Amino acid sequence: SCVGVDELETPSAICEMCEAQEIRYVHQMTHPDYHGVLGVGCVCAEHMEDDYVGPRERERRVRSEAQRRRNWLRRKWRISAAGNVFLNTDGLNIAVYQKGGGWSGRIMERASLKSVESRRIYPSIDTAKLGMFDGMIFLKAKGWGT
Repeated sequence: SCVGVDELETPSAICEMCEAQEIRYVHQMTHPDYHGVLGVGCVCAEHMEDDYVGPRERERRVRSEAQRRRNWLRRKWRISAAGNVFLNTDGLNIAVYQKGGGWSGRIMERASLKSVESRRIYPSIDTAKLGMFDGMIFLKAKGWGT
């Protein structure tokens, strides 16, 4: 079974199953007959799971998320009445603001008004925005937003 998919910057790893294919998206696979985790490519993940849809879908989601993260800072962030930088996306209101000599943020689900504030202080507005992106992905996996 798959325990996660990691994206490398470039195709720079070798599949640990076939030991031939150079891979960029590494499916972390476990198997009852093998102790440990194997980093394999999509095709070998398909064979290991005997599933020719799931691994491609996982990889598609990771590719999409990576592209979205790369574009995150280029999005049109607005300024609230309180002077905070914010973005409304995916049913969430994401805000970043100065705090404790750095930057922090908050993610609020617009429908329920549930919110979570970052405990971290980031060194710059951009690192805070990227931290909020990671938080958004985490919360969406838990069912927040649309």
